[in-house]
Amino acid sequence: MDSIIKPRQRVTRFLGFLALLGALGIVVIHLAWGLPAASRADTSEAAPDSPRREADSPAISTIDSPSPTCYRPEPGTGTCYIQWDYLSVSAAPGANIITMTVSIDNRLRAYHAGFFQSSMFIPAQMMTPGYRVTCGTPGSGGLPDWGNIYPYQIRARDTTGLTAGNFGSVRCPADTVMLYLPVVVRP
Repeated sequence: MDSIIKPRQRVTRFLGFLALLGALGIVVIHLAWGLPAASRADTSEAAPDSPRREADSPAISTIDSPSPTCYRPEPGTGTCYIQWDYLSVSAAPGANIITMTVSIDNRLRAYHAGFFQSSMFIPAQMMTPGYRVTCGTPGSGGLPDWGNIYPYQIRARDTTGLTAGNFGSVRCPADTVMLYLPVVVRP
């Protein structure tokens, strides 16, 4: 009698396992069909550092960022700052903004996180004095009287998983670093 019970228990456990897998499969299918078609289309992600235009991906909203300026506060230091008057993003109806990031020359410079808000506004005072970069020598960016040219990316993501991006470049004034070494006379 003992040998009959063990196979029955195995069959019962196996059938229970199959029922659990079937229920899990139904839940996964139900969730997949409930997603918007845009998020099911292509889930392959590029590396976070690789630049790509996001014009082909669905836009969540509008990113408003007036043209940035690059300024040199002190001549002869080689240090410039990139600054925007403000950065603003608004989510699509029914969604909230999760993050907005600023990258300059493929380096993450700012990460702003949202909390149940349909829009995000970052004034210039939150970015003061700006994002520090090297000005560059005359002609280093390809223009004879200007310094380096830096590409920037502003990206935002909302609660539905959709993203938006704003891309461009800004040129900095040229600056030559002046180092004055003291003259030391040895006896």
